[in-house]
Amino acid sequence: MPHASQTSPTAYRESATSKGAVSISRKSGGGSLKVFMRLMPLGAMLSLLMLAGCQYTAAPADLLLKPEIGEDKEQLLAAVTKALPEFSILMLPHSNDVMEAVRLIDLDGDGKNEAVVTYYNEYSSPEIMTLRHTDNGWRQWLLVQQPLAREMTWLSIIDMDGDGVMELAVGWAGAFDSPSMLEMYSFSNKAARNDKGKLTMVPAASLPFSLADTSDLNRDGKQVLAVISGTSFSGTTAELIMPVFQLAVYTWEDGKLASRAKTTLPEGVNLFERIKMGSISPRHQGILLEGGTGAHSMLTYMYAWNGRDLSLVFPTPEQEKLGYGFAGKPTVSRDMNGDGIIELQRTWEAPGQEGVPYSDSLWITEWLQWDGRNEFRKIAEQYLDESYGLLLDIPEAWQGKYTLEKPPRASYGVVTLQYYNPDTAERADLVSIHVVPKNQWDGVEHVWREEKRTFRTLGTYGGNLYAAVLYDETLGDATSLTAHSRAEAEEMLKEKEQFLERLRIDFSE
Repeated sequence: MPHASQTSPTAYRESATSKGAVSISRKSGGGSLKVFMRLMPLGAMLSLLMLAGCQYTAAPADLLLKPEIGEDKEQLLAAVTKALPEFSILMLPHSNDVMEAVRLIDLDGDGKNEAVVTYYNEYSSPEIMTLRHTDNGWRQWLLVQQPLAREMTWLSIIDMDGDGVMELAVGWAGAFDSPSMLEMYSFSNKAARNDKGKLTMVPAASLPFSLADTSDLNRDGKQVLAVISGTSFSGTTAELIMPVFQLAVYTWEDGKLASRAKTTLPEGVNLFERIKMGSISPRHQGILLEGGTGAHSMLTYMYAWNGRDLSLVFPTPEQEKLGYGFAGKPTVSRDMNGDGIIELQRTWEAPGQEGVPYSDSLWITEWLQWDGRNEFRKIAEQYLDESYGLLLDIPEAWQGKYTLEKPPRASYGVVTLQYYNPDTAERADLVSIHVVPKNQWDGVEHVWREEKRTFRTLGTYGGNLYAAVLYDETLGDATSLTAHSRAEAEEMLKEKEQFLERLRIDFSE
C-alpha cells in the first residue's frame, strides 16, 4: 500500500519535469466514467457519450456539465432520450469491443450508420436498442431483450461471415438460478414483435458461456468465435469438487453457428478470467486463457489453432514440472511489444523475501514468446507496479543478480532494486523509485540534498512527482560485501543511467 498521504494516480495527463523524464500513457477511463454516468441526468450522459464514446477525459467536475455537440448528434441525443424507457440508465457491458454506450455503426450493410444503445431498462434488466436514420429523423428500429438476465457481461458487434451485415454476440449473466448464456443475433434474420408490439431480434443461437472472444483465426476475412463454458463438475461428495470447463470454437455459416472444435480444459481453475485470440507465434494463430486457481494465483494455457482443431502448446508437461503456467499473482498476457504476437506474462516473487507477507511481496515479470516450435523465448524482464503505472525494464546485465525491496514508507518509496547474490544472500542498493505528492516535494528534495543523495526527477502524473535515488559506485554502507559481490554490484551500477532511460509511467493497460 502507498504511504497514507500519497495521492493516488488519476486520469489526468501532466507534463514531465526534467531531462530524465519518462513517457506517460493513460488508461481508458470507461470504468470510472460508468460511475459518473449513474449520477448524471440522462441528457448530460448522452451528450457526453455522443462527444467521445466514453473516452472523455475531463476532470470529474466537468463531467457534470453538458458539453457542446453538433446538430446531427443533438438530433440523435433527442431521439435516444425519447426512445429509452422512463427510469432507464445507460450502461457499458462488462467487456465490450468498443467502450461506448451509444455507438454509430453500419449494421445492415446499406452504407448508413445505425445507432446501438446499451442500457438498463426500468426493471434493471440489460437491453440493447438500435435506431435508424430516416427522412423523418432517428427512429427506433430493433430491440435485443433477455428478461432472465441481470447483467450484460460481453458485447461484440461483428461481421462474422464477411457478407457486410453485422451480427451481435451478447453474453448475458443469468439472474438467480438462470445460467449465463451467449446469444448470437443477426441483422440478416427476421425480427419478431414483443408483447408491446415493438420489433425485437430473435437469437439465432444460444449456448452456455463463461467467456468468449472473436478473431479472424483462419485469416480468411471471417470471424471465429471461441467460447469457454463450465459444463459439469467432477469428483464425489467425499472429494474436493472442481468445475470442469470446455473450450469450443465456432464459425458462422448460413445464419447459424457451426461447431468446429471442442476440448476439455485442464482441471485446477476455479474461474477463467481472460480469453485472448490472435497470433501466438510468427506462424500460428491461437487462443490464450488465464484463470484463477486461488485467492491470488493463476493458471495460463495457450492453444494453437490449425483450422480444424486445438492443441495445447503451453505449458508442456516438461514446463509444468518446472512451474511454468502457474503464477502466484494475477497475470495479463498480451502483445506487450507491439509486434502483433501475444506474449505470455510469467511472474515470480523477487528472491530473498522469505517471511514477507503476501501483501508486501514484490514480484518480477518476464514476457515469453513462442517461436512456433519448441522454445518460448524471453522478450523482456520487468518490474511492474500497477498502482503507480511504473514499468521498469530490467537490463540484461542485472538479470539473475538483483532483487526488490520496499523502501521506508516515510520516504514515499515504491521499490528499491538491489544487487543480490543468491548463494550468499548479500545485497546492496542500486536504485530506488519514489512517488511523492507534489505538495510534499520541496520538503523531500531538501532532505535529500542535505543527505547528499544523488537523484533524478522523472516526471509528474496525477498530482505525484516520480523520482529516482541512485546509489554511487562506492555502494554506500555496503561494507560487508565480499570482493566478488562488490565487483558484480559495481559492474551493475554502470547500467543505472540506461536503466532510468528505459523506465516508463504507463497506465495504458
